[in-house]
Amino acid sequence: YQLYRLRLVILMKLLLGKKIELVIDGTIVDAANVNRARTQNILRLSGRVWWVKRHRKIRRRDNGQVVEFEEVRYGMLMMVLCDREGVVYDVWITFGSMHEVRAFRERKKRSVWFRELVENCVVYGDRGYRGCENVVVCDSRELRRKRQVVEGVISQIKLFNAGSGWRTLTCVLVYAYAYAIGYSFYRRFV
Repeated sequence: YQLYRLRLVILMKLLLGKKIELVIDGTIVDAANVNRARTQNILRLSGRVWWVKRHRKIRRRDNGQVVEFEEVRYGMLMMVLCDREGVVYDVWITFGSMHEVRAFRERKKRSVWFRELVENCVVYGDRGYRGCENVVVCDSRELRRKRQVVEGVISQIKLFNAGSGWRTLTCVLVYAYAYAIGYSFYRRFV
């Protein structure tokens, strides 16, 4: 059914003469506070694969120096694929320790829906997707503007997830799909 829907959407956009542009990004959704996860047995998720250690570089506002810091979180990686209007085409969740490019490649292997989307559309990603096939890396300022819509969608999903009170991984996936689809159609009509 999803493959049929995809072909119908692509056909309609091609008939209207629109170039189909999709944007992909991922974020870490916290499953628990880091201190709580270290000291207690978390029943929602268990195992080392949910621990995330990321190195970040930020520029200080006061003196302009670049500062590196290490961020440790306990959660899952939520990936979102949406178009330029904010309509969500796919949402999936994987281990927090997995890199976004690896999550992209594994989803492409396993999902016919995702594979058809990626191969028939132009997909934009951030600098973390360098070397990834079928993804245009946004290096220039013009291309970075195209990615802003996915950041808005991700922030709304994170706000929803914080208040949803999910208890299992299946539950959060259902909530994320329902909210992403609902939010994308709300965004289209407002």
